[in-house]
Amino acid sequence: MKPRKKQPDVTRRAVLEAAGAEFARHGYSGTGVDAIVSRAELTKGALFHHFPDKRSLAVAWVGKLLEPVIDELWVAPLADLGSLDAMKSFFRTRCTELDAGDATSALVAMAAGTSVTDEILAAAFGRVFAKWRDAIAAMLERGKRDGWIHRSIQPEAEAVFVVSAVAGFCATHRPVFSEAARRGCAAALEAYLETLRAQ
Repeated sequence: MKPRKKQPDVTRRAVLEAAGAEFARHGYSGTGVDAIVSRAELTKGALFHHFPDKRSLAVAWVGKLLEPVIDELWVAPLADLGSLDAMKSFFRTRCTELDAGDATSALVAMAAGTSVTDEILAAAFGRVFAKWRDAIAAMLERGKRDGWIHRSIQPEAEAVFVVSAVAGFCATHRPVFSEAARRGCAAALEAYLETLRAQ
């Protein structure tokens, strides 16, 4: 049997992807190293060669895999929105696509399960949530400037509320996101966003 060629980047990526799948499904405390190495089809030695412990693995997963997906789903698209109707459509689409195994749900489940007990993980998740809130606040500030968001709106406060609403929906509807529940979340969020419209 030929020895396997070492590919550290491939191995590291496999560990991160396996960890992400397990974290999304079982949360941080419910995920064991054995499940991660089994899913990655690697050994514990391979995992620990790249990550000294589960916490460092979780932090790396947040920064390398989870944060870019949240950016793609929730942050980057906001820069292109130029009307309240476009904003409502964006949030409707995102809310109806929510799923128990997706990145948004994983972010919420992991943050809820670790933020109180682990400052390092809380900081990693905090950065992702802060970037999301900042993107919403910047969009609302731009909307105020361009005249489609009411001038009395406080963008930072509204951004906190919107992210909290989405996160709260994810937290309370895990592990099953029914289509009716997703549509209800989208409709409620749209109705709220309509209150931001410039008169």
